[in-house]
Amino acid sequence: MPDQAEIPQTMRAWIAFGAGKIEDVLELKIDLPTPSPPKAGEIMIRISYVAINPGDAKMIIKPIPFRKTAIAGMDFVGEVIQIGQPSPTSVSDLHLGMIVAGTVPMINVLGGIGSLAEYLVVPAHAVAEKPDGLQECVAAGLLGIVGQTSVVLLRAANLQKGDKVLLNGVSGGVGCVLTQLLRGMGVHITGICSSKNGPLVRRLGAQEVVDYTAHEDIYGHLSSLVTFNGSRPFDAIFDCVGDDMLYYRSPGYLKVDGKYHSIERGPFGFITQFKFNHWPILLGGIPRTYSSVFSNPAGSSAREVASWFERGYIKEVPIDAIFEMDGALKVAALLWPQPITVANLSKAFKMLSTKRTVGKILIKVK
Repeated sequence: MPDQAEIPQTMRAWIAFGAGKIEDVLELKIDLPTPSPPKAGEIMIRISYVAINPGDAKMIIKPIPFRKTAIAGMDFVGEVIQIGQPSPTSVSDLHLGMIVAGTVPMINVLGGIGSLAEYLVVPAHAVAEKPDGLQECVAAGLLGIVGQTSVVLLRAANLQKGDKVLLNGVSGGVGCVLTQLLRGMGVHITGICSSKNGPLVRRLGAQEVVDYTAHEDIYGHLSSLVTFNGSRPFDAIFDCVGDDMLYYRSPGYLKVDGKYHSIERGPFGFITQFKFNHWPILLGGIPRTYSSVFSNPAGSSAREVASWFERGYIKEVPIDAIFEMDGALKVAALLWPQPITVANLSKAFKMLSTKRTVGKILIKVK
C-alpha cells in the first residue's frame, strides 16, 4: 500500500478535449497531474479496471456547460490507497488495501472527473467493497451502472413472484444481470435477442427467447403470442435498447395496468415520460404507462448489488471484450488467444455503440 511519497506526480488518463465524435476528441494523456490527496469524506483509489457504458459515450459527445476537458469513464474497481478524514457520510469500515468498486457520482462527472485514469478520488459513500468470490475485473461492471440500474429497475417495477416480463436487450450488460435477479424472484422472463445468444440468456434464467432476426414484424409476433397462442400479456416490459416502437405497439402484449420501463432516456427521460403518459390518444398517446428509469450512481445501490451476489442470485457476468489502457484489445469474448492492436480506445466505444455486445466491455488500467 503506497504512502503519499510513492504515488507518482503524474498519471495516464483518457481525456475528452471538448465535445464531439469520440475518435476526434478522446486522447490518451500520459502526464496528467495525479489528483490531490482526498479531503474529508473522500478516498483515493488506484484503478485496476474500468467498465464502459453507453452513458460514457453520451457524456463525451454532448457538450456540457462550462466543461472544456473531462476524464472519460464512470465505472471502476481498484484498491483504496488513501482515506481522508471521516465525515458524517463516510463508510465506516473502509480501510487501506480494500478492493472497492462503484460509479463516479454524477456531480463529479459533470465536473470532468472520470474513472479512465490510474488514480481517482471520489466520495467514500460512492463505493462498495468487492465481495469475496467475485473477480476484480468483473466487479467493475457488476457493481457499476449495469448492476445499479438493474436494482433500480426492480424497485420501479415492484414485481411479484409469478409475474411475467418481456426483456428487450436481454443479452446486454443490464439484461444479463437483470435476468438473474428476476429469476431469483421467481418471475417468468421472455427475452429478445439474436438466436446466437439464446443459449446464454436461457442459462441466465430466461424461460423463453424471441429471436428478433427471425421475424419481419417482431411486434406483430409478440401480439400474436397473446391473440392466437393464448399466452397471457406481460405484467411489465424492460427496454434496455431504446426501441420506441416496442412501446407504441405494446397494447398488443402488455397488460392494461402493466408498465413499460426504459433506461435509454437518461436524466432527461422525464420529458418523454410526461409526453407518453399525458398526451391524449388522438395526439399519439399510448394507453399504457411509460416509465423512464434513470439510475443515479450511488454506493447504496452498489452495495445492494453486492448483497444479491453474496446471496447467490448473480452467478455470471458475461464479458465481451477487455482492452488495455493504451487501446490494445487484449481479449475479445474471452476466446481470442492473441491480442489485437487497435488505433485507440474509440474502438471500444464503437463496439458499444452497435448495441450488439454481449455483456460488458472492460478496460484494464493497472
